[in-house]
Amino acid sequence: MGDSIVPMPGAAPPSPGAPAQVETGSKLGPYSVTSRAHGMTMSKKESIAEYLHRIDDMWAKESPLHEEWRNGSAGKKGFFDPLGEAFLNLVASTRIYMKYLVTMEAWLVALVSVGATLLFSLYEINGQRLAVNVSWAFISFAIIFPLTNSLNETFRRREQALACMAEVKAFLLSYYQAHRDWDWTTGNGRKNLPKNHVAQIRFIVTQLIIDMRDILTCPPTSRQVHYHTKWGRTQRSRMQNIQREINQRIAFHFDRISMAVEELKYAGQPGNESSRMRQYVTLTMKNWEKLKYIKKYRTPIATRAFARVYIFLHPIFWGPYYAHLVESMLNDEDPEHPAKPKLYSVICANVYACTLSVLTSLAMMGLFNVRYRLEDPFCSDTSAKALGADQIHVKEELGELLHNIAMEFTDADQNPCGGGPARSCYPLPDDCQIANLEIGTRISIINLKEVVNGGK
Repeated sequence: MGDSIVPMPGAAPPSPGAPAQVETGSKLGPYSVTSRAHGMTMSKKESIAEYLHRIDDMWAKESPLHEEWRNGSAGKKGFFDPLGEAFLNLVASTRIYMKYLVTMEAWLVALVSVGATLLFSLYEINGQRLAVNVSWAFISFAIIFPLTNSLNETFRRREQALACMAEVKAFLLSYYQAHRDWDWTTGNGRKNLPKNHVAQIRFIVTQLIIDMRDILTCPPTSRQVHYHTKWGRTQRSRMQNIQREINQRIAFHFDRISMAVEELKYAGQPGNESSRMRQYVTLTMKNWEKLKYIKKYRTPIATRAFARVYIFLHPIFWGPYYAHLVESMLNDEDPEHPAKPKLYSVICANVYACTLSVLTSLAMMGLFNVRYRLEDPFCSDTSAKALGADQIHVKEELGELLHNIAMEFTDADQNPCGGGPARSCYPLPDDCQIANLEIGTRISIINLKEVVNGGK
């Protein structure tokens, strides 16, 4: 007596020769396996093995992400949609441009640029303007080249921080899963563990993650102002006192999770498994130290100081170039036969020279601001609207880890220590039930779910 594919209520019948549709997760799809002998729809647990063997059908099924994109407004392309998309990209780029440029320093450098240009363009000595075609080689050497190289270095530091963050998340989650799931056959296994062992581990790891978040998202205190002004030194000293206290707590958390491995060893865990768990702890500590140093130590302060000073001074020393540009536009370079340009021509030439000077200065200031913000690769502002464009969203990343720490098998073997293998998998049943395991949480994590879903 074989099995056949019959449509679920409300589903269209399959076409002849078409393969059965298969879905993973909580849905079985529009078709289910039915026993001809009994004429009853088999449950998910009874039919999951049949579905798992249909690998080709599972692979051919369209991803829900692609389906959502195709069915949504983003996937429906009209004739003018490419033009609209180009416009939206321009709007987004303009918003980022304004975000990095609308600063007090940008306004100041714009005023200096306009003032220097008008000074050299309008002021004359014995009827002669201070106008000359100045070379831009010094600007390239003193400002642009150091800024671009330093910007590459800050991006490299961010990529290194991302790699360390990924390893911290992976090793901490593996450490917690070992305490929650691993069992052994010697002695009574996990039954020898003390009461609420898993809950204690979850609590300690949660404290560790929260303290890591607080350190990485704290406002930076290694700017120039924190070393060379009285207000900055006072603020830095107060912040460092709090940071030392949190770092000391993190060290205590690592001590506790190290001792938790010994607790497993005393309960009979084999030495090779205990060694692997200690390796998780060591690698977590190693990557945490890297993250802490990336947060604390920056690229050389002197290069940032030189770049900022040169950006503000260069419009003054390059004012004669813009005056020379005005002369060229007005054809006023012949001292023996000076031309008499009209007033509106003079105004237009000076407006153009001032605009060019401002744009040149703002281009340097924008490059400097991008570099300045990436000096701290971790986003300090934890609000969703203020997330950095290129910074690491620490709150979301560690929130995702904390969400996974709160998970456990819904039918776990709840002995006094907590956690343990699922009842449907241990002792070993005749048919493997691993594919049927469900994971959830008994902890209220409403705020945490909001963080994981995008910080809403």
